Amino acid sequence: MPTVVATELVSAGRCSEMDILLDLWMSAVYNDSQVQGSEIGPVVYFRNGTGSPLAAYSEMAVRWGISKATTGRVLKKLADMDYISLMSFPGRTGSVIYLHSYLSTMFQISDVLVDKEEVAMVLKINLTLPDEMDKTDPQADSAFTEHEVCVSEELSSVSKSNIETVITKMAQVLDAQGISCFRCPKSIYKLYTLSDACREEYISHILKGAVRFGMTVSCGEDKPVYTFELTLSPTEKDREGGARA
Repeated sequence: MPTVVATELVSAGRCSEMDILLDLWMSAVYNDSQVQGSEIGPVVYFRNGTGSPLAAYSEMAVRWGISKATTGRVLKKLADMDYISLMSFPGRTGSVIYLHSYLSTMFQISDVLVDKEEVAMVLKINLTLPDEMDKTDPQADSAFTEHEVCVSEELSSVSKSNIETVITKMAQVLDAQGISCFRCPKSIYKLYTLSDACREEYISHILKGAVRFGMTVSCGEDKPVYTFELTLSPTEKDREGGARA
């Protein structure tokens, strides 16, 4: 069924829960270079021309002919039934929906695990960094904190405590993807600045004032295992003289 036809049918009147679920499946996009976040999993995209899968409850409510409250209840129910992953972000950022069992049903390939922190990084949604890590937080996963962090002296724009927070968040994302080095106490993390050469040609999407880091994960002192590139962008508050990101 063409997407345009499906959209017309959905907007014809009040949608049932089954109508909504079918609309989510009809609107799913996977590994499309024009849709952000689709490379990490089958994401719901309502073809609004933005390329972003972020959608507000108010937009979905209008689409389905129901109230915002009902929209929230239906999506939560579908998430509780393990049909979707519903990821809501603070403020007016919006929500992202990923489908479960989509890849195995449509393409007979293994489904993927999508993590909220990974989605936030792909969509460039700011991760809040505390002034200092709370060492007494009972919710903290100690498995991710038993490691050695080496920070270059040139990294003056980010404190070591915040760098450790960034690493912890990355560890949670990558561990969920099967990279278990972050749980090994022998792992060493080295962060260093990257050159801004070719910034305009190759990474023009990066915000002004953003700082690029290279991060190498080593097993012991002399065995590099993984290399990543991190980009930290200052928030509006930071640009006004607040705490640095």
